[in-house]
Amino acid sequence: MKKRISVILPTNAIKEIHARMLDDGYSLREKSKWISEAIEDFVKLKEYQSLVEMAELVDDLAKTETIYITADIEEKLEEAILKVRTQYPTLEGVKSLIVRASIIRRLVLLGKRK
Repeated sequence: MKKRISVILPTNAIKEIHARMLDDGYSLREKSKWISEAIEDFVKLKEYQSLVEMAELVDDLAKTETIYITADIEEKLEEAILKVRTQYPTLEGVKSLIVRASIIRRLVLLGKRK
């Protein structure tokens, strides 16, 4: 069973995601998979909490993207939300920030996912 979540992204991020997906050999219908992998890789980082805080600085948030995530990714996301809230209790919209930070990190990294 997949769960639907929405995240607001900068306008140019959607084009960048699509370009990167095609470069990485994904079809445009695999956006949820691409973003789920970005989330999975992101929450494995030692210091991801501080990167989430930096995602708050992203502006030009105009496009709402809906993705479908597996129960496994949802669980990892929930654990990450708790960790981030513990470290940054005043941060708002933590789930969106984690997803956004995951996407930005994957866009910035060059090359295919290992």
